[in-house]
Amino acid sequence: MTELRYPLSALAWDYARGVAGTAIFLVILVTNEWHNQLTWLVWLFVGLTILFVTYTMMTLAKNLARFRVSEEGIECGAFRKRTIRWGELSELVLRFYPTSRNRKKGWMTLTLKAAPLTSAAERTRAGATKIEIDSTLPGFSEIASRAAYAAKENKLTVDRVTADNLAALGVAR
Repeated sequence: MTELRYPLSALAWDYARGVAGTAIFLVILVTNEWHNQLTWLVWLFVGLTILFVTYTMMTLAKNLARFRVSEEGIECGAFRKRTIRWGELSELVLRFYPTSRNRKKGWMTLTLKAAPLTSAAERTRAGATKIEIDSTLPGFSEIASRAAYAAKENKLTVDRVTADNLAALGVAR
């Protein structure tokens, strides 16, 4: 079993954006004397503050998350554990998000889903289990390769974009 987690260096800019946005809008809210004027503007700044606080909390959850990869499956979570056994994999999606016009730089996101179990003994699982992994995670290509192998074993079809992105990673499908 391999245990992986996002390095702090991969999340530093996310923390910086979240904390800076929260600080800017919180300072605007606290320092202005609104005097019941422009209440729509107050709510706008409250909404933006909440948005950046949420973004920062999601970054914290990502920072605390641990990924455990084994021959049986993958487990993820910091606060809420999610597990997908490779034999239960029902969907594999790999997307590339470019950050430059020439599409040379960017990041990938791997989404794995397992359908809910339908046997009487397993009806406690209400919905599908979903795990998303960014390419900033060390070992990302190995996880994508293992997931592609599981998708092949499970006779899943992947969309054209996912197939192209797997090929770009050097993963044979």
